[in-house]
Amino acid sequence: MDDHRANTLDKPTRAGLILLAVVQGIALLALHLAIEHEHWLAADQRWLKALYTVAIALPAFYLIGMERLRDRLNFLPLLLAPLLFWLGWHLGWVEQTPEPLAWARHTFTFAFCISLGVALFILALFFRSSATSRTWPTAYSPLLNYSWEFTQTLSQLTLFIGVFWGLLLLGATLFSAIGVSFFETLFSEPVFIYPVTWLVIGLTLVMIRNRFRLIQSVRQMSEALIKALLPLVALIILLFFAMLLFTGVQPVWDTGRASCILMALMLTLLLFFNAVFHQAHGPQHDSPPYPTWLRRLVLLAVVLLPVGSVLAAWALWLRIDQYGLSLDRLWAALLQVLTAAFTVSYSLLLLWRRQAALPSLQRANVGLALLVALVLIVVNTPLADMRHWVAEQQIKRLQDGRTTAEAFDVNYLRYQLGQPGILALQALVESKFAQSQPELARRIELSLRQTERWSQEPLVDTQNLDDVAQQFSESPDGDTLPEPLLNLLVEQNSACLSQTEPCQTLQISSGTPFQWLVYEPYSAVGKAYGEHDGDWLLLGHLMLLGTTQPQDDLTCQTTLTTNDLERLTGPADIYRNGNCLYHLQPTIENARQQLSAQGEEISGE
Repeated sequence: MDDHRANTLDKPTRAGLILLAVVQGIALLALHLAIEHEHWLAADQRWLKALYTVAIALPAFYLIGMERLRDRLNFLPLLLAPLLFWLGWHLGWVEQTPEPLAWARHTFTFAFCISLGVALFILALFFRSSATSRTWPTAYSPLLNYSWEFTQTLSQLTLFIGVFWGLLLLGATLFSAIGVSFFETLFSEPVFIYPVTWLVIGLTLVMIRNRFRLIQSVRQMSEALIKALLPLVALIILLFFAMLLFTGVQPVWDTGRASCILMALMLTLLLFFNAVFHQAHGPQHDSPPYPTWLRRLVLLAVVLLPVGSVLAAWALWLRIDQYGLSLDRLWAALLQVLTAAFTVSYSLLLLWRRQAALPSLQRANVGLALLVALVLIVVNTPLADMRHWVAEQQIKRLQDGRTTAEAFDVNYLRYQLGQPGILALQALVESKFAQSQPELARRIELSLRQTERWSQEPLVDTQNLDDVAQQFSESPDGDTLPEPLLNLLVEQNSACLSQTEPCQTLQISSGTPFQWLVYEPYSAVGKAYGEHDGDWLLLGHLMLLGTTQPQDDLTCQTTLTTNDLERLTGPADIYRNGNCLYHLQPTIENARQQLSAQGEEISGE
């Protein structure tokens, strides 16, 4: 490792890093208190996410990237502040809902943090290298050195903070056991958590960065372990490609997981390859890391990586062509494109330059790293919001007939795509297409009317039975639920009244204690309703018990029963529908009524 940097930070830099960490902790405390006291910042997700993004990302960039406090270059990252604020503002707008919800839960923040964190990590490498060399970094070696240092610093810092708080909580629990609850209360207060945690972060960061030789030792040990594992990863990939010649690619499509595992192995191979092959080898350089035959095995695996990129892209395209775009699939496509940029570049350079390919690969790494950072930033802006693309493509599939109105997932756009999905639904419900599909328009309007995904508040006027009846589909024979049963469902505040999808109903034609089954969306358990002495009752829940033939298990699990349900003779409440067996589990109210009826019969006798 050709790294001859100073071993310690100067005194002003150490003080500056600690002070910056404390200021970051105070800023995060202020945002936490704003949420706790319901300040206007907490109500507006745009301001909240924008300020959180700046308060977390900008100080973190300085904490790992700053080389000397008095460098004029330190003013350059301040240009990131408006960019970070814009990115956070857009994230808050995406998560902002028209209804006054306390918290709108989305997975957007996690993806935002990961993608933006990777982008800033890469930019911090270039900033740190520029601060050291005083020029724009073009050499690959310093960037690699700093990537190792950043990774190990963050790992050790996380471990230290975890142990620190683990000890504090153990101590608080110990004192609480003898009746002293002061420390347990203190350690749970935000005014203690934030300043103390970030003070410890600043002190620990300075300690770690002042012991640079320790980081080098850990790196040497890590490189030795990676060197031992690299041939294994290469062999697994080569054997997989070889077996595909005999098995074909269909098993890859059937599992649905093989392409994801292959992508993970490909990324691991790229990472390990760069960790091992980072120095030139020859008469005047270090000896090669492996014997010739083993080195050729590793290089062959790297050269064939584009095959894996093609397989992964093919598998993803089949899913998109069948089901359309989703946010997860679009993220997977982005990851595959970025990975393919590396695999194709490596393969072409190794085939073209052969023994002299290493310098070209390193130059390619520098350019590709900047490309990755740029792409990960752009996809978090309104300029390339993938949620907007997904909503547009899903509606386009609906309008051109590739997706039926019944299969169109209204709730996915409403709850999984944030504001872009909501705006797309609002535009769709006002379109001529929706006007020609009244059932679809009604589902969209009900979805937009919901304030929470799993709210139990009725979406229809419960005083209007015609409106209530629309929440239940017709029985296969065309019958609808009788009005007394609809009234009972309203009294019970049935979950069907708060669903955008109509509940399926089934009128039983055979002689069973119940006459109607009601299936809520996404449920295979039917609620059995029967009429007794002019009153409708919920008699129990009809659940799949098993099958008469083992080969029918999957069929019975994926299909609902039909109206020719037959009760089997015997003491148990067992029913048969074809080869499927069902069990009626009575409700506690029904059991109590039966006991009451038996008691009245005994008294009458």
